[in-house]
Amino acid sequence: MNMRTLVKYPFLPQALDVVRNIELDELLTSSIYENARDYGIAKVISCFDENLRSSITDEETKIIGFYISKLFLIALSDPIITRRFANVVRDELEGHLIEDSSENIYLVASSLGVKYKDIPEKIRRLHEENPKPWVAGTKYELFILVHFLDFIKYASGISGEAFKLINQPLKEGWVPVSKEEFIKILREAFVKNFVRDIESNANKKDALKKYFKDEIEKIRELKDAYISKYSSQDFGDVVEDAFPPCLKSILVKLKNGVNLPHQARFFLVTFLHKIGVRNDDIMKVFATAPDFNESMTRYQVEHITGGISKKEYEVPKCSTLQAYGLCVKNAVNDNLCKKDWMSHPLLYYKIKKEWISRQRESSE
Repeated sequence: MNMRTLVKYPFLPQALDVVRNIELDELLTSSIYENARDYGIAKVISCFDENLRSSITDEETKIIGFYISKLFLIALSDPIITRRFANVVRDELEGHLIEDSSENIYLVASSLGVKYKDIPEKIRRLHEENPKPWVAGTKYELFILVHFLDFIKYASGISGEAFKLINQPLKEGWVPVSKEEFIKILREAFVKNFVRDIESNANKKDALKKYFKDEIEKIRELKDAYISKYSSQDFGDVVEDAFPPCLKSILVKLKNGVNLPHQARFFLVTFLHKIGVRNDDIMKVFATAPDFNESMTRYQVEHITGGISKKEYEVPKCSTLQAYGLCVKNAVNDNLCKKDWMSHPLLYYKIKKEWISRQRESSE
């Protein structure tokens, strides 16, 4: 495999051949690999400051540098930084795949464990005769079949009609998708695989920390400064203890750097808006999201709350949250949540808030 392909996809198993025979101590201390260390560390640090990106262009150095990035992330063991880095690489991956050959797309899919197979001509003809409703009249070409389990696993966090299994034709457990859809599935598969790889090596963090002492301190300062710049200290008069479990679950995921699906973000914004949280404070809640972008987040918040769209969206009902996979009542011990008449998260908040208020008054 040529070096150019490995530079684009340094997570491929073949890239390990470049570093396989290098001793860890030599890799992380020798002057021979200084440029690779600078590149790998800068790639992680630049997640919080793009001006700190490395200008190194040597292909082998970049491949080794990516491996060092992973070692640095293991030493950090910080889920927010890991997921933010994974998202940056994810977006680079999508850009490369869009321009690349089908052969390399299949190579990446295989390395990520995404099951696929060629589309029979019969299915292509059926699609031409009965196109998917949301692509009728547009340029759309089927590319590959994806196994439905992988489709569910990796497409669940992607917004849009094309990524809802219920909207997809299913043939013996396989879902036909376009090249663009397949690439988006691959990029989500990369994030899950990459994060799992870093987390599964957490037992090595103590052995690696000694090599990155100064760099660990630097990136933690950058992360804290970045998040504190946007983070809200509280929700004003809002009673957080009265939040329903589904909302608390989403907030915990955000604090841990988990990339939320569109439905979860929509629910969070509409709920906080309805209970009186200002848009600026709603926006700051997303500061720990791995794909946080101030201007984009502000636009989305303004749109959902009616500032741009002039339409103020309603908070989803419990039944809708269940359909989205956001309901957690079966996983928590919350009697109020499990009442037969509990049909809306705002109703939960209202009742719980009143109960907390009475408890406080009686204790005083």
